[in-house]
Amino acid sequence: MTEPREYLAKYEKQFIKNLKRYPSNKKQIKRCVERIILDPYFHTEFLSDKNGKLTLKGCRSFRVDRNFRIIFVICEECIHVPQCEYCFCENFPDNTIIFLTVGPHDKAYAMK
Repeated sequence: MTEPREYLAKYEKQFIKNLKRYPSNKKQIKRCVERIILDPYFHTEFLSDKNGKLTLKGCRSFRVDRNFRIIFVICEECIHVPQCEYCFCENFPDNTIIFLTVGPHDKAYAMK
């Protein structure tokens, strides 16, 4: 049996800004972030280019609730997706998770 991998978290400015923007969801978001750090592949959606509409190819999404999403990348995964526009992993170890943004579905997917 293999040991579970430990992941490191990095937070982009947009994520921190949006976390402050939604204080009523802050505790729930923090719990979700902790869960993602434990296993970023469990109950997350790998985003791909569907009909050329999605520019988040290589990113992952996690449902905070019905309408709220966390968008992030896992460096060990996104470095293998050359089209990933949000891969900032060059200077981080493979076990880094970069939290890009959080917010209502439409705003999160628009990276606002």
